[in-house]
Amino acid sequence: MLGREHRIVLVDRSPHYTFEPSLPWVMTGERTVPRITRDLRPLSKKGIEFVVGEVTSIDMDARRVHTANRSLLYDYLVVALGVDYSSEEVPGLNRAWTWFHGDAAEGLRDELAVFQGGRVAICVPSLPYKCPPGPFEGALLIDAILRKRSLRDKSEIHIYTPEAKPISSAGEPTGEKVRELLAERGIKFSGRVTMKSVNHDKRLLNFHNSEAVPFDMLISTPVHRVPKVLESSGLLGADGWVAVNPEQLNTAFEDVYAIGDCASVPMPNGEILPKSGVFAHGQAEVVARNLTAEIGGRDPIWAFGGQGACFMEAGGGKAAYIVGDYYENPPRVRFHGPSRFRHWAKAGFERVWLWRWF
Repeated sequence: MLGREHRIVLVDRSPHYTFEPSLPWVMTGERTVPRITRDLRPLSKKGIEFVVGEVTSIDMDARRVHTANRSLLYDYLVVALGVDYSSEEVPGLNRAWTWFHGDAAEGLRDELAVFQGGRVAICVPSLPYKCPPGPFEGALLIDAILRKRSLRDKSEIHIYTPEAKPISSAGEPTGEKVRELLAERGIKFSGRVTMKSVNHDKRLLNFHNSEAVPFDMLISTPVHRVPKVLESSGLLGADGWVAVNPEQLNTAFEDVYAIGDCASVPMPNGEILPKSGVFAHGQAEVVARNLTAEIGGRDPIWAFGGQGACFMEAGGGKAAYIVGDYYENPPRVRFHGPSRFRHWAKAGFERVWLWRWF
């Protein structure tokens, strides 16, 4: 949208982008990491300057972003640093399996291939975490894997989460439908429980204010934390995430915006918008259009409306679809049950996304 006389710089610590919605398919063996990964460096062909480097600090007064090797001056800054993963808050969590990044998803795929049955515990150690349907999608996919290997009768799948109900941000009706779907597959759900520690020698999960439970395979979302570089930036709000205006995504600092998982976007009901790629995409569209308008001397009229939708794989070649207006009070969310059409729609979305942007 901008002419070539303007300089656009993208800074990323990795030269590669991985399409994270497909990581559960890496866990099942339906995808490989290279298949869903693209090189960011050819963005230079689009007139975008790409800098590979870890952001070490942001100086708001001097309008500079510092990496280990260079300093970049900005007129406008869009902070899209996502989240950092951690396990140190829960002793023993570092040895849990996960599918939240490529190497881990491949490792879990290999582990599931040799698993001979038993108690599978899928845990959410803390809130918030990105992709709210993720733990439930993972449980349904693992259920399908175990059924295919004739191990389901020898296995138990149990989800443990601090949430009162599945996907609590989507409201009671959606949570109940997901719970019914889990029950149909014999997947147990325990809400309002918080992990305290993991004893791998005894294979026990310890919870605050709850009895320890045994496991044979432990799978967990990582603890999500705001990137450390932002802790001293002055951008963080009372909840420890980057505070933004819910419509324009601007921060307390002039010409500084934040989008995606690092941002804390307030909803009318007093809760925070879920961390999800579909929202990051919508926020990016709004910020890009408003910045383009402002630079061109026009009024920035675009506003992020809190709409979003995502697929939730259900195993057996089927997927559900969750679509909602999260800026309504209460949020208006619809759950469309699993079907083969929705599974192939997700596969089509993956293909179009990787083709369109790369």
